[in-house]
This record gives sequence, structure tokens and C-alpha cells, in this order.
Amino acid sequence: MNSFTEEVIFRLSYTTIVANENMNARISEFLSAAIFGIVHYFGIAPRGIAGAIMAAFLGWFLAKSINETKGFFWAWMIHFAQDVVIMFFLFMKK
Repeated sequence: MNSFTEEVIFRLSYTTIVANENMNARISEFLSAAIFGIVHYFGIAPRGIAGAIMAAFLGWFLAKSINETKGFFWAWMIHFAQDVVIMFFLFMKK
């Protein structure tokens, strides 16, 4: 559920708006990377500088996949698989 929500909010919304305005697709990739990185910097796992850098890269990569495939299925599946691993280690830690 987390991956679906984040893909809709942080990627699909930007790619759709940019595409509808006939702007360069790289703008949506930059927005996705920047905002996803900033959100992760301030507290969503992984957090801090390392989390922000990883999240920014993932945001760029997934937005690029949405732009290239013209859909968000693969971005969602990649994000979902990553969340499974992250949640597993977060819950095993306790």
C-alpha cells in the first residue's frame, strides 16, 4: 500500500502534469527525485543524508521508468519489492 501511494503522489502526479503541459520529461524526473529525497531526509525510513540520496536516486529512476514505459506498473512493482525488504529489516530489528 505504501508503494502504491508514494508512486501516485511522488511520481505519477508529476509525470502526468509535465506530460499534459508538453514540458520536458526530465522536469518530472527532477521533481520526483528532489521531493522524494527531501521527504526521506526528514524522517521516513531510510532517513538522513544517506536515505535522502538513496530516495532521490530511486525517485529519479522510477519517474524515468514511468516516462519511458508510459505507465506506472513497473515503478510500483520495483518500489513494492524494495519496501518488502525495508519493512522486513525494520521489523526484524525489534
